Amino acid sequence: MKTAYYTQEPRDAIHPLPPGRERWWRLFFDHSEDPLLVCRRDGTIEEANPRAIHLLSLPNNALCPCLLDSLSPTSARAVAECLKRDGKRQNTIPGVRMIIRQNTPHIVDVQITPLDEGFMLVTLRDVSRRWRMESHAQRLITAIDATPDVIFLADADFRLTFVNSAFQVVTGYTIEDALGRSLDFLRAPGQESILAACRQHLDNDVDWSGELINRRSDGSEYVVQANVSLIFDFNGDHIGYAIFERDISLLKRLQEDLRRERNMVVSIMDSLDAAIYTVDRDFRLAHVNNFSDRLPLRHGWLAWEGRPKAGVSLLEAIPDPKHREQIRTAMEQVLTDGRMYETQAHDPVNRRHWFIRIAPWRHEGKNLGLIYKVTDQTKLNELQSQLYQAQKMETVGALAAGVAHDFNNLLQAIRGHVALMLLEEGLPVMLGDPLQKIDQAATRASEITQQLLTFSRASDENEVVLDFNDVIAEASTMARRSLKQKIEIVVQPSKSPACARLDATRAQQMLLNLCVNSIDAMPDGGRLTLSNEVVELPAGLAARHERTSGEKYVKCTVRDTGTGIPPEIIDKIFDPFFTTKDKGKGTGLGMSIVHGVVRHAGGFIDIETEPGRGTAFNIYLPEVAAIGVKSARKQTRKKLQRGSGRVLVVDDMDLVRDFARTFLEASGYTVKVAASGEEALEILGKEELPMDLVLTDFNMTGITGQQLIREITVRWPTTKCILASGYLEPEERSLVEEHLGASILNKPFNIREAADLIARLLNGDGN
Repeated sequence: MKTAYYTQEPRDAIHPLPPGRERWWRLFFDHSEDPLLVCRRDGTIEEANPRAIHLLSLPNNALCPCLLDSLSPTSARAVAECLKRDGKRQNTIPGVRMIIRQNTPHIVDVQITPLDEGFMLVTLRDVSRRWRMESHAQRLITAIDATPDVIFLADADFRLTFVNSAFQVVTGYTIEDALGRSLDFLRAPGQESILAACRQHLDNDVDWSGELINRRSDGSEYVVQANVSLIFDFNGDHIGYAIFERDISLLKRLQEDLRRERNMVVSIMDSLDAAIYTVDRDFRLAHVNNFSDRLPLRHGWLAWEGRPKAGVSLLEAIPDPKHREQIRTAMEQVLTDGRMYETQAHDPVNRRHWFIRIAPWRHEGKNLGLIYKVTDQTKLNELQSQLYQAQKMETVGALAAGVAHDFNNLLQAIRGHVALMLLEEGLPVMLGDPLQKIDQAATRASEITQQLLTFSRASDENEVVLDFNDVIAEASTMARRSLKQKIEIVVQPSKSPACARLDATRAQQMLLNLCVNSIDAMPDGGRLTLSNEVVELPAGLAARHERTSGEKYVKCTVRDTGTGIPPEIIDKIFDPFFTTKDKGKGTGLGMSIVHGVVRHAGGFIDIETEPGRGTAFNIYLPEVAAIGVKSARKQTRKKLQRGSGRVLVVDDMDLVRDFARTFLEASGYTVKVAASGEEALEILGKEELPMDLVLTDFNMTGITGQQLIREITVRWPTTKCILASGYLEPEERSLVEEHLGASILNKPFNIREAADLIARLLNGDGN
């Protein structure tokens, strides 16, 4: 085959053909209105007709260019895949983007027809203009739908042929309700004269503009500013109307408010617990509020003989020359620079204190005068006392954490002693079951305490591997506490662990937000289902969320049988501060937080909803291996790990110290105890040989557990240390484990875990 796409000389056919057919082929190929190419399966161009040469700007040399070089990367992949495909079927790839002639974009439909021996006939149909027109029309429709104004198109008989999206929002009618109906169905009764004037203008080929009163689908009325324009065809014949309407109900209300503004301002001034005097630039009274009548005649350095009257100089009402000059200077300063002036006035006779504020009276950037305000300072002192009380209430969060810490210590003693009793050989069965129930109750109490500690203290995220079967079980338990309706909660865990990596607190917060929303969506009761499964992403879902199909994800679903989500707001529910709840019942941040948690974890949310039938939020999180998974499953009961060595227990609560001494001695250790960090250092200093291990509490009066460990690592570096705490911030945990080389036990700890850790440290198997 001869490579001749770059010349206009006669060319041989791809295959030997009879002379007549070869001429037909050449005639069809060279004179086609579409650019035609003959390509190999790798995209190399072997033949090109004149239109293709012009479109692709092919070089006039012996090199064989590749069609794929003229395509955008995405389009090139699609065309290359089609060229390599075996078969005899013709394929068309629409909307292929070509970059030619100094990056000038073209949009073409590529039709690929298989020939013999691996050659392809490629037809390029330029559809750039069609795409531009469609894009222009789409942008126009988008702009029309984006405007809050209602836009109608009507035929010559005022029957509606088009309405934009705002129509449904403003009027309450659906598009199906409107199309084909006369526009008059929107108008409220009693506007016949206005509508007649509108028709008269339009009959005279004059556009009309004016105010109309419309009626929504629920019967409520609203005022619109309407503009009606005539529409003509290319022949000049009248074919209909374009109507633009803007809801000006708010504007009308604002106009009404402005008419009442002066009286409203006066009423506000009269209602304030302060005497307010408005003076002009010459310091003469323009207005006095009524509250001044309720104050003594002497207040704020003023001394009136009767009710102040307009036109009287305010300065003349200040008998003390020193104070009069002070106020004069202050007023002149405020008029000059516009800054407020504040001072306090003391009345030793009546034992009252006054607060004086002089502020500018501004209008359109100019100071027309001054506002002289006198407030009873006694009342302010009372308010300050209330403020101090409010500030004290800010300590409640810290107190909650402190209470939780102390409660944790009590639970440690309870759980520890119960565990020791359960280890006793020959324990009667009648005692075993009650002790197990005590241990279960204490365990549940410790979980609640841990939640209190977690939510009462700020911390950075601490991502761990979580089994979402445990997460939904915990979330369902917490959700049940907020139930007020007859709602059934169903938990459907997956058959195998459903593990994902994210912060445990954020995971609970995410599910609780979804559960609360679902509960709110079922005011008359229903069913709330929390379920897990591990899935491979189907192609459609993966494409919709720009993921790779076939990847494994943990699918956690929160499903309700509530009211569902209306389609018009489905795209807004994750926007910050967007809420459909009544004022005061929602911040609009819950769903935004959910979206942020899922996105931070590398996942996405897919929503299934139907108005009146319920909603399902499907949370997809990348599955991870169940290594180091955080699980609530109980360990199999076993005996305490025994060991030997000298252990110092440091805790400021005697119950915890006694319990720790008992279980460690039962494990074979020699134990000493200290009630504080200071006492611990004193004991350690008296020992001839360093202690083998120190088990210390974190929160203690005086030297904290962390400070104690730091001192021990310096003075007795061979002594192993364990820090016991109900809650540690991530940076505190990192400091203890990585920088101080100590181990951590989470209170209330399991005595078997504690015994195992101590034995491992003293046997040289741990740090």
